[in-house]
Amino acid sequence: MLMYDSNQPVSIENKWIRFSLSAAGNAWWLDDKRAAVTWGHTRDGGAWVAVRRTTPPGEQWMPLALHAVAEIDGALRARFADADGNDTALAIVFRLIGDALHVYLVPDQEGAFSAVQLFARGLEASADEGGDALVPIRMGLLLPAAGDAPFDLQLDTYAYEGVHMAMGGLFKSGAVLMATWGDPYVRLNLSRVVEGDTARLRMGFTLTRTARSLALRCLGPGDPSGRSLAALAVAYRQRAEALGYRVPWSEKRKERPQVERLFGACNVKLWHALARRVDENLVEQSVEVNWTFDEAAQIAEHLKHDLQLNGVLFHLGGWTRYGYDCRHPDIMPANPECGGDEGLATCARRVQACGYLFCLHDNVQDMYRDAPSWDEKWLQKDLDGSPHKGGVWLGGQAYYTCAREAVRLAQRPQNLPLVRDTIHPDLYFIDTTYAVGPQECYDPRHPLTRQEDIHWKQVLSDYTRDLFGMFGSECGREWAVPHADFFEGLASVSGRYYHMLQPEALGGRVVPFFDMVFRDCIAIHGKYGYNPGEMAEQVIHHVAMGRTLYYHSLGVHLYWQDPSTRDELPFPDGPYDAAVFTRAYNGWAEGFCLWDRFIKNTHEVLGPLNALTAETLIERYDFIDKARLVRKTTFGNGVTAIVNGSDASYAVTSALGGEVRLPPYGFLVEAGSFVAFHALSWGGVTYDGPVLFTLTSLDGHPLAESGNVRVFHGFGDTALAWRGGIVEVRREQAV
Repeated sequence: MLMYDSNQPVSIENKWIRFSLSAAGNAWWLDDKRAAVTWGHTRDGGAWVAVRRTTPPGEQWMPLALHAVAEIDGALRARFADADGNDTALAIVFRLIGDALHVYLVPDQEGAFSAVQLFARGLEASADEGGDALVPIRMGLLLPAAGDAPFDLQLDTYAYEGVHMAMGGLFKSGAVLMATWGDPYVRLNLSRVVEGDTARLRMGFTLTRTARSLALRCLGPGDPSGRSLAALAVAYRQRAEALGYRVPWSEKRKERPQVERLFGACNVKLWHALARRVDENLVEQSVEVNWTFDEAAQIAEHLKHDLQLNGVLFHLGGWTRYGYDCRHPDIMPANPECGGDEGLATCARRVQACGYLFCLHDNVQDMYRDAPSWDEKWLQKDLDGSPHKGGVWLGGQAYYTCAREAVRLAQRPQNLPLVRDTIHPDLYFIDTTYAVGPQECYDPRHPLTRQEDIHWKQVLSDYTRDLFGMFGSECGREWAVPHADFFEGLASVSGRYYHMLQPEALGGRVVPFFDMVFRDCIAIHGKYGYNPGEMAEQVIHHVAMGRTLYYHSLGVHLYWQDPSTRDELPFPDGPYDAAVFTRAYNGWAEGFCLWDRFIKNTHEVLGPLNALTAETLIERYDFIDKARLVRKTTFGNGVTAIVNGSDASYAVTSALGGEVRLPPYGFLVEAGSFVAFHALSWGGVTYDGPVLFTLTSLDGHPLAESGNVRVFHGFGDTALAWRGGIVEVRREQAV
């Protein structure tokens, strides 16, 4: 062991990076040699490490200063002192492994502190440096350093709207840095600090319980823009491979060839077939049948025969014995109000006869006091031994089951095995499993750490998947990818990007980073209801991701028979027509109800796009304009999608259509055998208003060579330039 003079900086280095510590300046810095960029804290000597300790007034954060540095076997071992210069029983070891700095907490004794803050200063990127941060909240959020509004995000690993992958990224001056960790007791802290005319991002970490390490990997220079999501995605993809999280469709298909039916399938969900409302005192307030099982089957048949929709994941909730979110885990028999077991089994057969996947919605995390199986032995316990309360839903106050016990509940003969043998769905959905953050249980009969909670949720997923063939759950996390076939909630929530987070308030832009890592492994949908007249931004978001939409708030009973929904919505005064994809004037779905117009228009674009790209990654996601509202997606097989989220038209170039002018919410999708556009011009034809067309080769040849092309027309002018002439297509036509 070599001890160093506290007045002199000490460094370790290899051909990629150099890491230095200065006890005299309480400073650290990390040089990325390939990018010629330095990360680190060298300015004011302020604390970049802090510990939380129990003191007489209670738990308090104590800032620490670098006290001494020693070199041991090529690593640096640093000790830290409090404000009075007293050693604090904490050492941190820094090692270089390839292009990464690995950081290890080494307390002298367990329990010396309850939490450690690392890199509270130094991992920074300023607006002047073109700074950005990528945080993987749902699909991903890119946050710029530039901005007048400070913010402070505390993002727990795998929490509801925490980070859905155990990583974060920073960009500045053309350099890319990736932070990774392997313990769910790590919290990512990201803030924007505004001081006068200077704004910068600051990234740090809080480690508790078992969390003892993390890594900072210098990825060198990114693309010329300095915001290389692609470089970050490639690097994290390598880590996901090593962790076993990446199981592509090519592997899943070997055991489950039916997963191919998810490619291009939209998600149609009837949430509350039976809605029984119970108050917190377990007093029933109302019972409402929104759809009988016969009506559910009629909806599927309407989608198939009237809308001519192919590729549907048809999802039914509220089928259980007492209705949606009531008296779980006692789910069978199917409720008699909607048609009972025979009615539900018949519904399943009729949906499947349409060529659709039939899925049932269940929940084994929530338990209710009025359930016949109620017993506190199943429940997750808080520190004081009390049952852990969940939300208050239709069935009243819910309590969490322990994840270990949830598996036992699901395996009971009267639960999932009976559903399979009675109803025969194609796949199964268990709500909340992936949505809530990792839990702890303090019941001495089945204690759980966060890591063990994740494990038992994986066990539940595997059991259900083996029983039914395919499985999905709410939201999704990276650790769930190998154990599931679809996620519901990552792509969108209630017609917004997030449930609670507001990216526009942070100046951020949602990016499909999750799909840059896992797109060829899992189907992803949004969740919850929305107004289709407000969905244009989400439609182009799904175009940019190449993901199909979710249709979760159809009207009750036979919704298309309601005459009040047949009229076109009013046109707006401004440039943004948020209802544009509900329109069908001169188009295929003219005269249909609002939901049918919206479903037909969007699925004709998104279904083929997803089917063409389901087994590919997103290789690049580029912002074309300075405001980051016009963006281009490049898929691994060469398919491209350009979307315009700005308030002005934007001209792009198409190999088949020449100059194409995209209106607000316009898009252009180009593949060899498929083209879709919402545009103001195409093929030399300029339109008075926006038009929606798709062109699909039906003979396997590229469109430019195909002798059999199907043209779908959604709305607007019916004239389409085609091979030197004009064809008029009102609904659809072979050309």
